[in-house]
Amino acid sequence: MSKKSTNKPSSSVEKAQKKVPEELQEIEEDLVSLNPEIFKGVPDKKKMEILQSFSIVSIQQRSHSGPLPDAETLIKYDSVIPNGADRIMKMAEAQQSHRMSIENKVITSQSSQSKLGQIFGLIIGIVGIGSGTFLAVNGETTVGGIIAGGTVVSLVSVFVIGKTVQRKS
Repeated sequence: MSKKSTNKPSSSVEKAQKKVPEELQEIEEDLVSLNPEIFKGVPDKKKMEILQSFSIVSIQQRSHSGPLPDAETLIKYDSVIPNGADRIMKMAEAQQSHRMSIENKVITSQSSQSKLGQIFGLIIGIVGIGSGTFLAVNGETTVGGIIAGGTVVSLVSVFVIGKTVQRKS
């Protein structure tokens, strides 16, 4: 007689689980593992409502950040899309490679701009100081001094302002 009583609850549990969708069964199993008597005396309809409300809450709380989804989501993608997880990984790797190549281009461009700025600054300095010196030697000392002095002051101020901006950023 004890065998019949143990068979009845297991068959009623099996019947109840057949009524409960698979995703809700997982939630039910988690809740029962925390409190085995949680659904004791609760009608099946009310139990379904409770499980569905937990399902909605768990879906709303599920999120991730970063370029790749979590492993569980990758597995689900793989089951829905042929080689889905592999395709997502390749996409993330391609994006990382692309980003790194852009960063390399930006660094190379900034370096060449800096070199060009120094070369043009040197050319301007030589032309300005040379012109001022030429004018001063040929009798126009005031004009030559203004041009040569203005060139030196301009170049020094450009370098000082450039260093100040560089330190701020």
